[in-house]
Amino acid sequence: MKDLDAILRARARSRGPWVLATVVAVSGSSYRKPGARMLMGEDGWLAGGVSGGCLEADIVRKAFFWTSTGPRVLRYDSTGEGIEDEGSLSFALGCNGVVDVLLERCEPGPADALVFADEARNLGRRAVIATVYQGPAQAVGTRWMVRDDGVEAGHIAGALGEAVRVAAREAMEQGRTWSGPCGGADVLVEVVQPPHELVLFGSGFDVAPVVTQAASLGWRVTVVADRPMQTLRRRFPLAHAVVSAKTGEAATSAPVSPRALVVLMTHSLPQDQELLAGLLPHPLRYLGVLGPRSRTERLLAGLATAPSATMLEKLHAPVGLDLGAEGAEEIALSIVAELQAVVSEREGGKLRERRAPIHTVAPPPVRKLA
Repeated sequence: MKDLDAILRARARSRGPWVLATVVAVSGSSYRKPGARMLMGEDGWLAGGVSGGCLEADIVRKAFFWTSTGPRVLRYDSTGEGIEDEGSLSFALGCNGVVDVLLERCEPGPADALVFADEARNLGRRAVIATVYQGPAQAVGTRWMVRDDGVEAGHIAGALGEAVRVAAREAMEQGRTWSGPCGGADVLVEVVQPPHELVLFGSGFDVAPVVTQAASLGWRVTVVADRPMQTLRRRFPLAHAVVSAKTGEAATSAPVSPRALVVLMTHSLPQDQELLAGLLPHPLRYLGVLGPRSRTERLLAGLATAPSATMLEKLHAPVGLDLGAEGAEEIALSIVAELQAVVSEREGGKLRERRAPIHTVAPPPVRKLA
């Protein structure tokens, strides 16, 4: 859903008809995972993307003709095995894998996945969007959507709908997107997470490139510092929010939820120590401290209460990946790269040393209706 903002902006400023392309299944290697989307207009413009550029031109050129009689799944196969399903087409494009793309006319309405996902994001809610992409002709392109606060939209009828509801609720609990057989059809069950929350303590010149890079990824960035609000807004225009607070109040004034990624960049030993004392007890997803290891060890040794092992598990110091970074922009790249690895549950190593496909999608759970 990282392309969602661009897609919604494009749809708002143009007239339909539109075609929405969604990656619904992947086998082998691919540039994008299931859930990647692209919106296109009849005059050839597009927003978002479903690959690294090898599929877009072909889809845009033919999308409106292919969807003239209803939704359609196209299979782009570059494995050389010539896989072809009824109702699908095969092309030798892309990287060594098979990518199924659902094409459908996009009309705002009660089953609008784009609006549903956007509303969930803005509310900070997790959502699940289940889309039928193979099966009975009348069911292809139908959706059922649910938020973690119970709000529902869309409709899938009969036993298939019952199976999809069970699958969607399981995906909500597990936080896991999957694609495959469900209730006699093939369904993409997509978990849409709210934007990552990054909270930066500090207002130095090295904070700005971290804000810029994180904001470009669609993250919600909050900057907290002992500076006037106007100064913070002027210095960090891409931040989602700024908080002006004294050091002693900063840890409690900032929005530090259990999902938050927090980085201390104050360059002040007393401030960082006070912030650490206030933040370590919080159930944060990540807590990073800028500066050498010896500095952080000094900070921890000076705390009135020694942190527990559980508290130290979330502590990353020195912050960032080992990229040989020097200068504010390179250090920001190192920090944001580590944060991306953490939220993706990856180690941040070299891809050439990874034996599994870069994008792996867990197989669907096996279930039977009573």
